[in-house]
Amino acid sequence: MDHDKHMDYVAVGFDPPLDGQQVFARGHYGLLFEVLKQDNPSTATWLHTHESPKPFSTLTYYTNDGYLAGIRYALLTDEAASIMYSAWRKVENSQQTLKLGLQKFKVTQVEIASGPNFQEMSESAPVGEVRLQFLSPTAFKQGKTHLTLPLPRNIFYRPLTIWQHYAPIPLRLRMADSWLDWCAQNIYVSEHQIETATIAITYHESFTGFVGTATFAVYHGNDEQRRILQALAKIAAFSGIGHKTTMGMGAVHFQADSR
Repeated sequence: MDHDKHMDYVAVGFDPPLDGQQVFARGHYGLLFEVLKQDNPSTATWLHTHESPKPFSTLTYYTNDGYLAGIRYALLTDEAASIMYSAWRKVENSQQTLKLGLQKFKVTQVEIASGPNFQEMSESAPVGEVRLQFLSPTAFKQGKTHLTLPLPRNIFYRPLTIWQHYAPIPLRLRMADSWLDWCAQNIYVSEHQIETATIAITYHESFTGFVGTATFAVYHGNDEQRRILQALAKIAAFSGIGHKTTMGMGAVHFQADSR
């Protein structure tokens, strides 16, 4: 693996925007694999059956009046980015009419943008706190239900899992388990403005999580532990946080404070 391996965003725009009240998370997830399958069935199957954690997360773009204007995919591997970009570009170029539920639309824009690479993230500066903005409902499995609170260990568990799975082997953390233990004891929520929000997964199933912002501060830790904190906050924008990230849940944006 290349230490310079980077992540990518693929953004897809819809015309006309779709009535958000008629869009279900499982519907746009299924649409993705229909688009991939018509481009290349074998690669669609590869991504659909990919072991967990899958190499992408999803963020849906809604207008202020509740219309779905597009979808952004955050890709963790070059192969996943190539598959996504190729399939959606073919739909755009062919001016194919797609259908999501009962609504018809066309893809009017497909863009790809490079994100940071693992080497850059591994060289993150030690930080005293990170601020995360939760863009879509975020929650964690808790038995047969979901926990809708930003507990630090839960927040950073998935970014750490993604790092260990997709980073070049020399850059993977040798202290992953102990870092999570340290996180549980020494990272706390110093400030938050969150509220719960619900999204429809299907006509009969919904998902409730929290949205808003939260600041995670370090009580006590060395430079390496604080450096890892910022690296994981950076990759969280690509991995997502919590449950159902490939369906658009747990999408985040982060800001770091170098105190």
